[in-house]
Amino acid sequence: MENIYITWHYTTHGIAYFKHILSAFYTKKCSVKDEKILATGINQDEMNAVFDNQKKGFLFDKIYYLTAEQEVFDKISTRRFKYRRNMLTDEVVLQQNTKHIWEEIIKLRQHSLVEDIEYVEKNYSKKEYDLYFSQLWRDMQHNTISDQVKWFVNQSNASKYYKSRFNEIPVRIKSIRNIEDISKNLKPIIDKLKKKHKNANFFINVSLGSSETQVVWHVFSEFDFLPERTKLLYTYDNKTNHSKHRLMLFDIKELSSKIISQVNSNIKIYNNPKSESQKLAALKMKNYIKSGFSVMLLGERGIGKTRLAQEHKQQNSNFLDINCAGFTDNNIAQSELFGHVKGAFTGATNDYKGIFEQADKGIIFLDEIHYLDKLIQAKLMKAIQTNEQNQFTITRLGGTKEYKVKVVLIFASNNSISQLRQKLLPDFYDRITQLVIEMPALRNAKKDLNDALQTTWKHMKFETAYGYVYKDTIGSDKKLLEWLKTLELHGNYRDLQKITIYYKTFLSFNKDIKKLLKQKTAFEFTKNQYNNYFSIDSKDDNLTPFFDKKKSIESIREDFHNSLSNWLINTHGSAKKAEILNKQKGGKITERTIYNWKK
Repeated sequence: MENIYITWHYTTHGIAYFKHILSAFYTKKCSVKDEKILATGINQDEMNAVFDNQKKGFLFDKIYYLTAEQEVFDKISTRRFKYRRNMLTDEVVLQQNTKHIWEEIIKLRQHSLVEDIEYVEKNYSKKEYDLYFSQLWRDMQHNTISDQVKWFVNQSNASKYYKSRFNEIPVRIKSIRNIEDISKNLKPIIDKLKKKHKNANFFINVSLGSSETQVVWHVFSEFDFLPERTKLLYTYDNKTNHSKHRLMLFDIKELSSKIISQVNSNIKIYNNPKSESQKLAALKMKNYIKSGFSVMLLGERGIGKTRLAQEHKQQNSNFLDINCAGFTDNNIAQSELFGHVKGAFTGATNDYKGIFEQADKGIIFLDEIHYLDKLIQAKLMKAIQTNEQNQFTITRLGGTKEYKVKVVLIFASNNSISQLRQKLLPDFYDRITQLVIEMPALRNAKKDLNDALQTTWKHMKFETAYGYVYKDTIGSDKKLLEWLKTLELHGNYRDLQKITIYYKTFLSFNKDIKKLLKQKTAFEFTKNQYNNYFSIDSKDDNLTPFFDKKKSIESIREDFHNSLSNWLINTHGSAKKAEILNKQKGGKITERTIYNWKK
């Protein structure tokens, strides 16, 4: 299997630094077979001599070195001439007594490395020339990109190994600071390399280039634009090194391929919940996810079932969320879940890995499970019978070969338990409701409403992308926060998203738009927009979950009283407070009655 290395040119470090990274792999300080690539305290002087002293080592099959026009890199750094005088204090230059040569080269300020080399060769002794030539790598970043590439391919000690493996790829960008420009021009290159090296391992150094190229790499990785087997590498100066040497030690480590999701998942849906209902849901999830059994999440639309499941994804593991309402027929459902073999049905031109195989060692989140056809329920029921290693046995549609996979299964529905009993096969229902978590509606967890608003604001990236700090904007708007407590929020977090979007939109309006609006504050505008367009559907199962012709009146009454009890306790803080407030309005229901309803 091929091993492919991709990197941008890095103007402040140069191609010699890149050569030293390759040396670290050659000496196996870093191994491509490591579960996690990590090497620290790498000495550049030692790495520079590797290709001279060590005869055998690991080589990448292909190197793709991404460059742009010289002026594109010159716009972001003036280092080429400005910092070249650092060579006059370089410890090796002083030790080998070649300072006078470097002073002359810097004074001449010639335009190419070839001219510098020719000048030294012509005007100095063979011994002085050899010393100068051996020091070139220490100043390599101050030469043009073209000269650096020529030096690496033709004159460096790595050339005998990498000359035929090295490929410079000019990227037609106008700015190394323009993310859109970089993305547009880099995507076709990556697509071409994916086709050319279909089954290769790719190693991409995301730290070289510019901060904008780093962003593009992470976005490409997040959206699966990169090859399937890609490791992202990060190389950086070792700040724990207190050496007085000009060239610092450096480290190489592997980064998460889904670092954006990782950061995003840190914005937790239940962040230190205050209401008992949210605390209970959070604690149950934390406990159940480790049990090895399937978990069922129940809750209204927009309550954040997917986000709660995703928060428990382990780093670098798979997380696949599937909306069962999207299965238009049983063949598609079986193929998506279990995979298929070539020829299993019309259009099955290749073998296909299903969701279970794709998510091996990760999490499968099956939302709106109540939409599954009973045939698929039966197939799924058979598949999720585990063996003694807690593995599922999967057979692809149209095939006979069995595959063993180990995944955590999380099911979700916005239907009530009584509705699920009617829609699901009894055995399937019993299996997927082993561990159930009922996620409270936001209107029944008023203590957590402010935190939910802050979570939504940050999740929408209004702070990081637009600079609207929560505590200085919507989080300090007392009128909006009081109004929020009066809302039913049947869309839950989706309603909060609308509210934050309206609020942020008003903040972004220019003076001309604000002058034409009837609403003069962000709160007034938000309230007006929400009241005009909020959604409520009287046919929504979640708004009328109790009335069912197949249920007895006693059963309907019990379900209603249970929900009423939860609502009273969550809304007022306790059953006792609910009793007091009720008596103030002339009611007679007591704390004991409320708790009896709950039981």
